[in-house]
Amino acid sequence: MPMKLSNVLLLLVAVIICATFSLRIFQGLDEMMGDQYWVVDTTMGDHGWYGMGLLPHVNKVPKDVVKAVNSDPAAKEKYIIYAQSGDFAGNSVYGICLGIPLIMYLIWLAFILGFPDRIDPYLLPRRIFTLTVIIACSIIVNLFLMRIAADFARDPMSRIANVAGNHASLLFHNAGIWFAILFSALGTPNHSARETAAPDSRNWQTQANEKFNWMFVLLFAVTILEVALVKNKLALPDAAVDYSVWIILVVIFMRMFGFSPKYWVKRGRGIAIMLAGTLFTLPVFYLLERATGTLGAGFASPILTQAMGPENANIGLSLMISIYLIFWMEFAAAIRMNGPSKQIPTGKY
Repeated sequence: MPMKLSNVLLLLVAVIICATFSLRIFQGLDEMMGDQYWVVDTTMGDHGWYGMGLLPHVNKVPKDVVKAVNSDPAAKEKYIIYAQSGDFAGNSVYGICLGIPLIMYLIWLAFILGFPDRIDPYLLPRRIFTLTVIIACSIIVNLFLMRIAADFARDPMSRIANVAGNHASLLFHNAGIWFAILFSALGTPNHSARETAAPDSRNWQTQANEKFNWMFVLLFAVTILEVALVKNKLALPDAAVDYSVWIILVVIFMRMFGFSPKYWVKRGRGIAIMLAGTLFTLPVFYLLERATGTLGAGFASPILTQAMGPENANIGLSLMISIYLIFWMEFAAAIRMNGPSKQIPTGKY
């Protein structure tokens, strides 16, 4: 049964509030730096690090001072730059950076906790504990990666908080999604008193050829699409990031809606929610950038135009489309409207 409209709106509002608050924490880190650098204070702790070497002792130093010292060949001690404003939240591409925590909190609330209408009081403590472990793993793993980046940064002008390729918030929220999927696959949020018997693969009807054929058709389609987007400067010049998200989209699409058109045509509601939601979301971020002047949409963006030139004003469009297609596809599953509009007859073979 599909979710009631009131619960649909409650879930959507809760996810938006949680994602906005989470990204606000990273925005606060950027605001703390202002127009200065965070540099590692090597006189403190273990060469500037504490908390088992995962957290840095940092000082705020004016950028012109850091640049003057680091560019002076006679200076014996160079500043090690940890971060500058913009490395954490990514306000210039706010639409992209907000999309990842939206997906993360949708998975956490709807698929792990069962919010709002499938919360099991018996399993709730176990699921809250699972979320606590997910949060701890996401933070510790990413701090570890950031420390590795610090150790490998030989250029004193390198900014080592920017490990995600764009902004650190993407790294932490992506890890939240990854660990949520991992623990869900392991069955950690659930409990069974008895171990179930393993399925007998001799009775499977795999349809492997059809699955692989359509998977490669979809992968070929998104490959052509990504090439076209890159050629027309509608995607990041380094296509690997954008392309990886499109590949994830293909995998999730086949899991949600089936692996061939004969299943897709019976799941029109979910596909319609995915497409309509994405078409609705893009203008929202377009208007948000015009209203705030600081929170970039990632496409048709005056912020990107000013920073990278008019030819790069739309380089975030590919990620915006793929991220929000994934979000609304997951949302359709969360509200139980990704299935067939009519019951598919099943038979035994």
